[in-house]
Amino acid sequence: MKHFITGGSGFFGLHLIDRLLRERQEVIVYDVTPLDEEYRKKGVQFVQGDVREKEKLISAMQGVDVVHHNAAVLPVSRSGKVFWEINVEGTRNVLDAALQNNVKKVLFVSTSSVYGIPTDLPITERTELTPLGEYGFSKLAAEKVVKDFRQSHDIDISIVRPRTIIGKGRMGIFGILFDWISDGKKIYIIGKGDNAYQFVSAPDLADACYLMTAKPCKNEDFIIGAERYSTVKGDLEALIKHAGTGSRVVATNAFVVRNILAVVDWMKVSPLVDWHYKTPHKPFYFDITKAKTMLGWQPKDSNSAMFIETYDWYRTNRESLKKQTGTTHRKTVKQGILKLLKAIS
Repeated sequence: MKHFITGGSGFFGLHLIDRLLRERQEVIVYDVTPLDEEYRKKGVQFVQGDVREKEKLISAMQGVDVVHHNAAVLPVSRSGKVFWEINVEGTRNVLDAALQNNVKKVLFVSTSSVYGIPTDLPITERTELTPLGEYGFSKLAAEKVVKDFRQSHDIDISIVRPRTIIGKGRMGIFGILFDWISDGKKIYIIGKGDNAYQFVSAPDLADACYLMTAKPCKNEDFIIGAERYSTVKGDLEALIKHAGTGSRVVATNAFVVRNILAVVDWMKVSPLVDWHYKTPHKPFYFDITKAKTMLGWQPKDSNSAMFIETYDWYRTNRESLKKQTGTTHRKTVKQGILKLLKAIS
């Protein structure tokens, strides 16, 4: 089949391309950022465009069987109204283009932030959606667009809500974590770190997304996360032990630190936004039974394994990564005021 990936030049997009190419699928990437040359050499087609350009989407999507809608503005961008222009109206444009091109299947990649800070665990596909932050609200609004299309048109759209994605090439705020561990600095966590906290590896998520296109699952929602995970402190200590740099985990008073981070967030001198400091001290994990049962999906990577693999990739590429900063998952965000904390840690 011919697969069309919005945001395909991004961190997860590249992992999804790898998975589709292993299945000998045809792939078209649609992104504002040029696709890496190595993928073009593998036969992946590239169209440079923005999801806000509806006519370009309609033209680029001709002959496509499956659309993977990954393109989004991320929380660290603090993009205000652009969250809505791209995450919500961009989603509407993608679905309109899919309708006009008679696309068989659309996958919309949402986020676990639509659950906010859940009170009932584990989270299932039926858990109430109570989003946190502008990004979370924009993705929930995009999900509403999806559900409206399901009701008003004969179109098959799956909603995918992954836990935070880790894997080779993942930077963002994790670039800060890896930088501090590599330099043997103290790693401060919010609270004691004794809360269970689940992630998902990019290859496992890509595998789930491929299965959604290969199995009968019309208009279904799926939550995707690792099956093996520990506590925040436990998984960080496993990574630090592997790194062997002398770093150590330091617990902090959650109430005090959350308020300090809220202030520096408001001052826009920290890379961390509300999602980053309001949730990591709370337990957060999915019940992935539905994906395993309906799709035959089986996650392979544990939290600690995906952290270690990504950290090793970071160490190999550290010097070149220093030249790349920005607000995408493939670039390290600027540390801002956290540089001062690192200096004394």
